[in-house]
Amino acid sequence: VGRLEVGEPSVVVAVAATHRREALAACAHAIDRLKQDVPIWKKEHYADGAVWIEGPGAPHS
Repeated sequence: VGRLEVGEPSVVVAVAATHRREALAACAHAIDRLKQDVPIWKKEHYADGAVWIEGPGAPHS
């Protein structure tokens, strides 16, 4: 994705369904699977330096 500013989306999930409940359930399922299967990490930048925030399977762990 590259560098993101605070508040910018880092994941976009699009679904189509006849009813809202099914669409929301599909989005929730997609995010849950993403968090389960994809190594997620981020680097937070501060005025005095930066720090890696790592999830399971992140390449910097």
